[in-house]
Amino acid sequence: MTNNFWKKVDHIVGLFPLLAIFGVLVISANIEIKDLDLWLHIAMGKFITLHRSIPSVDMLSCSVQGSPWVNHEWLFQIIIYNIFNVFGGDGLILMQVIVVSSTMLVLLFLGYNKNRQLLTAVVLFFLYMVYQHRFTIRPDIFSLFFFSIYIFVLSLHIDKKWSIVVLFIVQIIWSNMHGYFFFGPLFVCIGIFSEFIKRHLRLPYEWNDSGRLTDDEYKRMKIILLFVLSACLFNPLFIKGAWYPISIFFSFSGENIIFFDYIQELQRPVTWSTLFDPNRFLYYKILIGLSFLSFVFNRRRIDISALLFWIVFLIFSLIASRNTPFFAFAAYLVFITNTINLDFKDIVPIRFSEEKFFHLTSIIFKLLFLVWMIGFFQAISLRSYYDFDKYELKSEFRGISQRSFPNKAADFLVDNKIKGNFFNDFNSGAYLLGRTFPDIKVFIDGRTEVYGGKFFKDYQKIWEKGDAQLFEKAVSEHRITGAFLNSTRHHIPRKILNYLYSHDDWHVVYFNYDAVIFLRDVESNKSLIKQFKIDLEHWQAPAIDLLKIGTFRVQPYRSYYRGYTLESLGFKKAALEELKEAIGADPLYADAYDLAGKIYAQNKDRESAFKHFRIAASISPNKRETRYNLALSYYDLGEFKGAIKQYEKIIYKWPKDPKGHFLMTKTYVADEQYSKALEVLKKAYKLSPKSAGDVLELSNTMFEKEAYAQAGDAYQLLLEADEETVVIRNKLGYVALALGDQKQAKYEFERALSLAPDDEDALKALQDLR
Repeated sequence: MTNNFWKKVDHIVGLFPLLAIFGVLVISANIEIKDLDLWLHIAMGKFITLHRSIPSVDMLSCSVQGSPWVNHEWLFQIIIYNIFNVFGGDGLILMQVIVVSSTMLVLLFLGYNKNRQLLTAVVLFFLYMVYQHRFTIRPDIFSLFFFSIYIFVLSLHIDKKWSIVVLFIVQIIWSNMHGYFFFGPLFVCIGIFSEFIKRHLRLPYEWNDSGRLTDDEYKRMKIILLFVLSACLFNPLFIKGAWYPISIFFSFSGENIIFFDYIQELQRPVTWSTLFDPNRFLYYKILIGLSFLSFVFNRRRIDISALLFWIVFLIFSLIASRNTPFFAFAAYLVFITNTINLDFKDIVPIRFSEEKFFHLTSIIFKLLFLVWMIGFFQAISLRSYYDFDKYELKSEFRGISQRSFPNKAADFLVDNKIKGNFFNDFNSGAYLLGRTFPDIKVFIDGRTEVYGGKFFKDYQKIWEKGDAQLFEKAVSEHRITGAFLNSTRHHIPRKILNYLYSHDDWHVVYFNYDAVIFLRDVESNKSLIKQFKIDLEHWQAPAIDLLKIGTFRVQPYRSYYRGYTLESLGFKKAALEELKEAIGADPLYADAYDLAGKIYAQNKDRESAFKHFRIAASISPNKRETRYNLALSYYDLGEFKGAIKQYEKIIYKWPKDPKGHFLMTKTYVADEQYSKALEVLKKAYKLSPKSAGDVLELSNTMFEKEAYAQAGDAYQLLLEADEETVVIRNKLGYVALALGDQKQAKYEFERALSLAPDDEDALKALQDLR
């Protein structure tokens, strides 16, 4: 067979991996609706559609109502509300499939070359693996689509006159869809600045000529900038609307930096501690490496515009994980640009580069990649979970998630026409708005730019720390009549939960796995409270119908979540009943065993606690908290050697966690192995220098057990760490007395007096020494 035959076969086979990537893309983009912010957009889309106006102040919340709000996503909101209103959730999912598939097609056309099919497919797959994390029905997917169009037009079609018109129209739409619309003008500015450098500065190697535009193209680039900048003004608020997202971008400093600590998508994708962690943003890191190496490989012919583009979006993506797909697109572009002249002979020795061998080798690798892609497709397409309402498996694709939202709690509010101003957790705000607005106004939702850092800090004090004073102030100022505490994504903090439950003015009217709803005892709520008030002290755990479940392996999370909330409120008997239901449905449910163990430990039933912790640890051996609970259970039973073995495993698995070292020290002390205790204590204190209180407590315990030498060395650790206090000097004085060294004791007590001349302990000790 001729070389030409094998070349054609090679090209045909090369199309199948690309088709497989798009097959995986389509199934992934069909993921069920899980995003919380979507519901806020639906609520606003409904309002704008019905009232035919875009509000310029907040009207969704009870806490910042009337505050200025530039809603730069209004067009997206109108689109998704009307799709949802006509076609439901599946209509929104179909919209997402179309948008992300179109985006990937644009990128494929940008990088496709018959002679580099496999290379393009592999890098495109890496890009997909980063991109898929943003397969959520948000304005982001449109931003990425417009971003890809900018890349495509400016990279390949800057010489066409229609490029001005296309980008002008795209920019107008983008400016009313998402705050990241400023990337359009930024992209053009990078191109103009790069071209200016090429024309006016002497660059190394062939950089001045690489990717250099003609004079007409350079002129057109400047015209495009004028048009896309003017397009940004085509929004309801003109200049203010155009500038607002940029001002928000630069406002994430000072008190607003708190959002980066609490909101997952705003956290950094890579830190020094996670740099080599394969479980965190692996494909993002791979694209960083590949794109960087492409610059190294192409170092003599680097296009400075591609380099600046890569640097800008790398920095941008390192700020927050939500930005990683933008870098993935940039990395794909620069990789394609830098490898465009790559030849097979550059990477394979000449003696193996005979054309037939090349095509046969290429076919084999493409088929191997295709087989792997088919396996990958099968793995993700089978993802499902058990729907306890219908007693059947629910695919994780299509429809609305049954586990991501407090849907039953929202149904309760809607069905009973409950109205008012509600305190709520941050995760619930957007969903409540989508389901209950305008009947219910929320305390907080996902619009961080509207609430600001100070408000969010006060909210955190209420939610996480149970600050009763701040809560009552909020209730009074914002006329709050209800509280919605969501438990689908995170457990409800104990303090705020117990405060509301124990307060005479608040009553539980709804309790389930997904939320607890309280109503305040005000006139508008009296009939509702009378009708729905729940006494959790007499709660009966709903039975799980095992006959309907049959042999399905299920995770009875509903019973567990209810059990956790009941335990938080101190209703241990009711909590255990829920956990027994959970364990009965799934004998391998580690979380249920772990929580049951905690309840038994609180009840001083140490044998039962140990049994449950042991099972939990055997099911989930790599869960840190479970290991700690098992170790503490050994300790409570007086089985110190068993506890030490557990702490050894913990320290081996998590060597930088000081908690394991401190608890192991405590166990060694209890087991009277004082030298080992001191050795581990030193490591613990080195890991956590701020834990002086723990070191002091353990030192005191060794002193009480008459391990004076080791106690003295432990106290000395605090001195070496600049903990020069009266307490430490006095402790060292007593250690010296116990060891019979009166001279040293006198020195230590005198040092204590030099720090606090009126200290009674030191004065008395010195008097006794005289």
